[in-house]
Amino acid sequence: MGNLKRTLSHIGEGIINLLYPASCFGCQCALHRPELCPKCISSLKPVKTPFCSCCGQPCEGEISGPFHCSNCSGQNVAFDFAIAAYLARGCIREMIHEFKYHRRIALRHTLAKLAENALDDPRIGGGKGWLLIPVPLHRRRKRERGYNQATEIARVISRRRKLPMCRALQRIRYTASQAQLSRTERLCNLNEAFSMRSAPAIQDKIKGAQILLIDDIFTTGATANACARILRNEGQAEKVVVTTVARG
Repeated sequence: MGNLKRTLSHIGEGIINLLYPASCFGCQCALHRPELCPKCISSLKPVKTPFCSCCGQPCEGEISGPFHCSNCSGQNVAFDFAIAAYLARGCIREMIHEFKYHRRIALRHTLAKLAENALDDPRIGGGKGWLLIPVPLHRRRKRERGYNQATEIARVISRRRKLPMCRALQRIRYTASQAQLSRTERLCNLNEAFSMRSAPAIQDKIKGAQILLIDDIFTTGATANACARILRNEGQAEKVVVTTVARG
């Protein structure tokens, strides 16, 4: 069944590529595949220091050491820290929107390559020794979208970096979209929304593991925190680091 789904996904990707001829997503110059040209990549805003050592939010000013931003100070989060490759500005935000809501699945390759830049954070060390776990979608939402964007990104990173991937989490409660909710509303919306998959082999992989929790964008961190709590409490993971393409 899994191979059939992947085959159908690749067929769908081919059809979409016919509808959207290969070109740069940003400036529409001709390319061999749908992605970003070097000029548009150079226009992206990478997440640079200084940034919050908890949520990864960039901050202005001269700050020489680790610090927590005002949103994270005093907060008890389940993940060790979050790191994103780029700020969710301009074409990278548009790419994520097209990828999630308009079935532009071919963009997974570019988004995954962009996300890999976050793995260069010295606290991760390129990802060696870490286990990739994508943030799950509820099965109903997955049917609506056609695929889980986090899984697609994680799968490409796994192949490129030769890192293991495990779909250890499941979303057990269908929730309203997080996009238009406040931080408090998001936390309430995600109450008891996730759980570990029950297979013994998955439990064995998670216990004591260093985990990179993969998603497309980090905004308030409510989803990441809910997933990390399950991995810590139920899975007994040693570390959970949230790794995303963009920081909202």
